[in-house]
Formats: sequence, C-alpha cells, structure tokens
Amino acid sequence: MHQMQRIAAMIFAAVLSLCCLFGCGTESIPEYSSDAMSEQELIEQLISYYGSFGESADEKVNELLDALSQKDSRQGKLWSDIRNYWRYANTEMPVHTDKLPAGLPEDDSLVLVVLGYALNADGSMADELINRLKTALSCAEQYPHAYVVCTGGATAFAKPYMSEGGQMGKWLLNHGLDKKRLIVENSSMTTAQNALNTYAILLEQYPQITTAAIISSDYHIPWGTLMFESVFLKASSEYGTPEMHVAANCACPAKNVLFTQADQLRWEASGLLQIAADAMPAAQHYRQTGDQT
Repeated sequence: MHQMQRIAAMIFAAVLSLCCLFGCGTESIPEYSSDAMSEQELIEQLISYYGSFGESADEKVNELLDALSQKDSRQGKLWSDIRNYWRYANTEMPVHTDKLPAGLPEDDSLVLVVLGYALNADGSMADELINRLKTALSCAEQYPHAYVVCTGGATAFAKPYMSEGGQMGKWLLNHGLDKKRLIVENSSMTTAQNALNTYAILLEQYPQITTAAIISSDYHIPWGTLMFESVFLKASSEYGTPEMHVAANCACPAKNVLFTQADQLRWEASGLLQIAADAMPAAQHYRQTGDQT
C-alpha cells in the first residue's frame, strides 16, 4: 500500500464513519430503513455495514442484499458474490509466499499483477517495493508465458513525472524480463484504481487473458485480490464482458505493518465504494461495440 493510498483510505474511512456511525461493537450497529433507498444507496450501505462491523453485521447486510435483489436480481447476486469473496479473502484464502501454486494456465491467458508502493521523494523505490518485484520476477520465471502488469501512479513528491508502474517496469526489464511480457499501468492512486485501470487495459488490449495472480506484500494480498476480483465480477455482471478471475496470489513478507483487522475491513470498504461508483467505460464500450481487440 503506498502513501497516497493510505491517505485516500483514511478519507473514505471518515466518510464511512459518517454514513454508518462507526461504533466499537455490535451494539453500535445503527438501524436503517431500506424502503426508500435507491439501488446505489443499498450497495453503499451494505459495503459500509460489512466494512464497519464485519460478520457481526451479516443480518443487516443480508437484509440490504434482499432489498437490492427485489429491485434488481442481477445486482443482488453480484453484491452477494462480492460480499462472499470479501469474507473469503480475509478468512480462508491461502496466501502463498515465494512462489505461485501449480496448476495455473501455462500460456498467455495468465497475467501476474504486481501492486505498487509509494516511491521515495526522489523517485527511487522503497525496499518493500523491490521485494514485491523480486517475488514477481520469481513468479514470472515460474510461468514464463504469463504477462506481467506493474500498476501504480505518480507518488514521488520531488519528481511527480515518475510513476510506480514505470519504475517497477524498468526494474523488471533490467533484471531480465522480456519487454514483450510487460504491461504498465501508471495512473492509479489507490488499490481500487489499480484494479479498475488495469482491467481496462487488459480488456481492450489483451482479450486472451482470463486469469490473474496478484503479487504484493503479505498484508496487502486480501485487499488486492478483493479489489481485482470485484472489478472482474462487476464488469462481467453489468456489461457482459468475458469472465476473468483471480486464481492465485504470491506475497513477500512485510515488516512493521501497524493496522488491525478492523482497519483492513474499512480500507477494503473504501475501495469497494470506489469500484461501486465507477462507470467502467472500457466495459461499457465492450458492451456497445462487442470490440474484443
């Protein structure tokens, strides 16, 4: 997670606090009436409740999902699937270290997505980001036909023209990655934007890709996989784009990560709110034109 992602997450967490009246326990879960809510408001509320209270809010989240399903069954199923994956990512999902699991596609239908981290002020990369790249390089050697995406925008305070994605890509090329395998996304400032912007590139330029593996620091894997899988699910459900899924992950260990599980849920909720609000123009274009090239 880079510094600007942290700032964005805190801003969204404050919004969630106002929307959900964050409390310290289940007794603080506020009452609500879903009768007059729009579909978008129901989605925002269920994200906020689960992000605030986790499984303690399941009863209210399920009520909101039921209300959403009554208005639009497709949206109800979509956000039920996202909520279920959200739970899975934070509880049951295995986090792999050192290498990806066996059994992933051996051809160019696989993409390895390396999530960025804040650049130093001078544009150099922090040790944590370099560790992510070392992990990515090992995974790229394990799956030699997979594409590799480096995703992250301009976060170097003194050199705003330098992007995480650009610096990451240069490092991989300097360490032996074939240029033909490299994809750079260099405009995102949050993990949700990593997913949204990367998906747009893949949909428009790499239609053969159906499977993604997320590479990041260990603490960031649940968040990263949730953002990408949610974007994939939303695009397929709302716009009829080809199915794509997160099938695996690989993590490098991180040190001195100071946030709780509750913090993680709220930051993940902030990202889902961004995804819920995004119009996904690339997916809209796909639906309108059927253009898969």
